[in-house]
Amino acid sequence: MSRSPERMNIDDDVQIRGRGSNTDITSRLGNRVDTKQQEIEPVRSIEGWIIIVRGLHEETDEESLGERFMEYGTIKNIHLNLDRHTGYVKGYALIEYEARKEAEQAIEQANDTQYLGQTIKVDYAFVKGPVSNGNDRDRRDRRRDRSLSPARD
Repeated sequence: MSRSPERMNIDDDVQIRGRGSNTDITSRLGNRVDTKQQEIEPVRSIEGWIIIVRGLHEETDEESLGERFMEYGTIKNIHLNLDRHTGYVKGYALIEYEARKEAEQAIEQANDTQYLGQTIKVDYAFVKGPVSNGNDRDRRDRRRDRSLSPARD
């Protein structure tokens, strides 16, 4: 049994939905793809600009880390999170600078460099996500759509 060419063209126009479909990701996610491509802006903490240093050696100490990052500017605070069981560093540190320029310089120059034999990653610790385009509704908006509960006497 052979199919005519017209019949095959009709089958090509059928759109399959669901997990097994081969639809383009932009059509499934809508505008959410565009938000990831927008510029993400760093956020200033109460007292300064905080960067996160990841990939630290477990025996890193505050003093040597401070010396390493002082070349980019004045450090206001360093926080090394320690594992309670082992007493070693968990692998990351938060470093606070007074000026954004100092934090940017630390990120640009220290990212993907070697420190105590390991490659470290440096970036802003806090960033503001992309601005919503109005199509996304947050949790508070969904609650407003519900009917009110009956009053209790």
